[in-house]
Amino acid sequence: MTTSDGMTSLHGHFRPVSGDWCRRAHGHSLDQRASRSQFAQGFALRNLRHALMTGAGLSVAVVLMLAANTLADDNESPQEPSPEQVAALAEGKAMYRGLCSGCHGGSGRGGKGPNLTDDRWLHGDKDDDIARVIQNGVPKTTMKKLGESLKDEQIAKIIAYIRQLGRAPADKNWQPYLSGDAQLGQPLFFDEKAKAQCSKCHSVNKKGGRVGPALDRIAVRRSPEYIMESILQSSKFIDPQYEAVQVVTDAGKVLKGLRVNESNFSIQFREENGRFHSFLKRDLEEFQVLKTSLMPDNFAEQLTVKQLHDLFAFLMSLE
Repeated sequence: MTTSDGMTSLHGHFRPVSGDWCRRAHGHSLDQRASRSQFAQGFALRNLRHALMTGAGLSVAVVLMLAANTLADDNESPQEPSPEQVAALAEGKAMYRGLCSGCHGGSGRGGKGPNLTDDRWLHGDKDDDIARVIQNGVPKTTMKKLGESLKDEQIAKIIAYIRQLGRAPADKNWQPYLSGDAQLGQPLFFDEKAKAQCSKCHSVNKKGGRVGPALDRIAVRRSPEYIMESILQSSKFIDPQYEAVQVVTDAGKVLKGLRVNESNFSIQFREENGRFHSFLKRDLEEFQVLKTSLMPDNFAEQLTVKQLHDLFAFLMSLE
């Protein structure tokens, strides 16, 4: 599922109140802390009434009531969810694990897809925005449209479960070995004479090659652990859109490159140097889809540990 990215909390605007001593001591007033909870619950309950009046269905109403109970302030004890609410959330969890966890991770922290628990959303952070992405998908990504196979109330349950994931404690287990320097990593990425030579295939801000995927905002679209694994084990995760092919021509010449298009009768691909080829399959001695990436898999040997983490830091700066 796309999005990027992660979760955001409700942001209300609160009327100034008296109690300067409390502001100085805590940065906000007691009344403001109370009104935050009231605003959140009121917002969810208004949506609940709208769902019932417009015939959105009991399932959607149950999900919205669950949101009303769980949006309370951290200092307050939320109401115990009803059996119907628990069942709706369990159904959302089951659908999420079956449809979403492969890309976004079981805890929603991201992987091949964006983190769904932080505040960096590529396509909007409102429930309607998330529902639209689930329904329509995101072109040229692994986020497929699910609107034809899921009902509105099912999508609402998935979103409710995603919101619950955003309230769960973050998993801080994975950390890079070193804190790299993004400014030192940038020339490693763009310098074609450097050992990494990333820009030979990848681009950032339209600067670089076209063979591999553009890496703009990669820090939002992929988890940190996934990015590091992709550098060190380039063939572990290969997006079907970036599969490499190899052909042997009738003259015995071996060529390989990124598949651009393929039909039952022809294949088009682009070599690492950017050269484009188109062949009829009947004219080839051999054709195969490679199980390895065109990206080198020996960066651990080519780069020092410091250089590797500098390159990683540069990629993580691309938000």
